[in-house]
Amino acid sequence: MLIPAYGESETVADVVRTALAADLGEVWVIDDGSRDDTAAVAEAAGARVIRLPENRGKGGALEAGASQADEDVVVLLDADLVGLTPQHLRALAEPVLSGEVDMTRGVFAGGRLGTTLAQRVMPQLNGQRALRRLDLLHVPSLGGSRYGVEVAITRHAIERGWRFVDVPLSDVSHVMKEEKRGLARGLAIRARMYWEIVRTMLRGRCDV
Repeated sequence: MLIPAYGESETVADVVRTALAADLGEVWVIDDGSRDDTAAVAEAAGARVIRLPENRGKGGALEAGASQADEDVVVLLDADLVGLTPQHLRALAEPVLSGEVDMTRGVFAGGRLGTTLAQRVMPQLNGQRALRRLDLLHVPSLGGSRYGVEVAITRHAIERGWRFVDVPLSDVSHVMKEEKRGLARGLAIRARMYWEIVRTMLRGRCDV
């Protein structure tokens, strides 16, 4: 499992412990140049930690993690999830492990209204996925996609004709940026995130 994390010391341990309980292989946290103790907290929770000296964005962190992991199938998880269970992770992984599909996308259902609606409107932005590690590494511009990484993965999946399915993640949500960083900084980070997503979209059409 690959968990990119930037300044997620408050939540990353719970995600790591849940990932380990799913028993789907090693759990890697990619500390993306955090200024807090995200790396130490993740390591104490049982994760293998990759420390990036500078922030490379979500796409760069996933590229770094996929380059060091050796599992055939990887599960991608955000580090700020709430309500996640081992059963959710097995439901994400099993269709790919069995060869039924090439990728799964986790869709929040029944958690916080705001995050659930956002994923229903824009499922291509879902951060919880399972796919083959080498397929992830072959996504064009993966390392430079930053917050646009989910769009880049989905576009590549469509272009390559991957079979993929959405998996409901009941009662799962995540901590909003404004809650973690404060209103002003959280809004600024959200604005940058949307710009990076739009920039990735402009590189090619992604309509699924």
